[in-house]
Amino acid sequence: MYGTVRVLRNIIYAAAEKGGDLHKLCAALGIRPGELNDAEKRIEGLRPIVDLWREVIAATGDPMFGLHLGQVNNPSIFGALGYLMQSCRTLKEAYAEVVKYQQTVSGWISYDAVAGKELELIFRVNPVWQEASPETARQAVEMAMGGVWNYMYILTGKKIYPLRAEFAYRSPVSRISYEEVFKCPVAFDKPQNRVVFEGRVGDMPLISADESLYASFAQILREKTAVGGQSGRFGGQVRTIIARDFGGKIPSLEIIAAHMNMSERSFQRRLQQDGESYRSLAAEMKKELAVNLLQNTDATVHAISEVLGYTEPSAFHRAFKSWTHTSPARQKHSLGSSEK
Repeated sequence: MYGTVRVLRNIIYAAAEKGGDLHKLCAALGIRPGELNDAEKRIEGLRPIVDLWREVIAATGDPMFGLHLGQVNNPSIFGALGYLMQSCRTLKEAYAEVVKYQQTVSGWISYDAVAGKELELIFRVNPVWQEASPETARQAVEMAMGGVWNYMYILTGKKIYPLRAEFAYRSPVSRISYEEVFKCPVAFDKPQNRVVFEGRVGDMPLISADESLYASFAQILREKTAVGGQSGRFGGQVRTIIARDFGGKIPSLEIIAAHMNMSERSFQRRLQQDGESYRSLAAEMKKELAVNLLQNTDATVHAISEVLGYTEPSAFHRAFKSWTHTSPARQKHSLGSSEK
């Protein structure tokens, strides 16, 4: 997984304006200040993202920094994707494009939009990040959610108020602080992070809709995902959905096929065209999750086996050894030694 400098530099600049040291903020991310000009640069791995957010919170003294930054964000931080959003005809279409091309911006936060009687904008954090550092993961989720109101105002020229906002964790501060931002009732300890609007909101026209610009930016993003490789392939799309819906175990083939509006047979055939199978893809993702959790958290091997859905640590031990030819404990020790 990765983040892009295009999005991360927005966090760095905002923190610097609030008293943070630009050089320290960049160092936390593992880059030099001059590299902030390389918008397409990818920051691989979780550790730099977590370190950046920790430095941001320490430097600004603002435990709600993500939420406050979200309030002033605008679609341009997404680059070509942001301009594609602005050229769409309606809000519903704009958010459909975000869902389609979100991997061009970041692999850590995923977006979904469900249009019906209500328009639901759903925000999910990668489970590895959530497990490794819930506090910094919260900052990123709140930055994304906090931007919804301003995005809609920029896109439509109208002040659109949500029906409600929901978070999948306990409130870290007074509920009033959140209601002031979202301008609607706010609830915590819910199944998922989402902002909900009346269904008609999805059909609201955008003030900057432009068919020719839409065609241009859509072509740019199609080429970008094709060059990006995995995220443009069908197997990459499947991996994105698995990571999004991971909840202690890999979702079944039937569930993922249904998410993609495909029959199981068509789903398996498309994977075969990529030279993959669902079984091998699921095993690879479990391996990646396991290694990430061993590297980026202080959790015990037993705790990690539970997170990955193993009822017995011995089953996790056998699976891990088949993937890496070593034990989880030895892998964790070797990762720890390599960082010293």
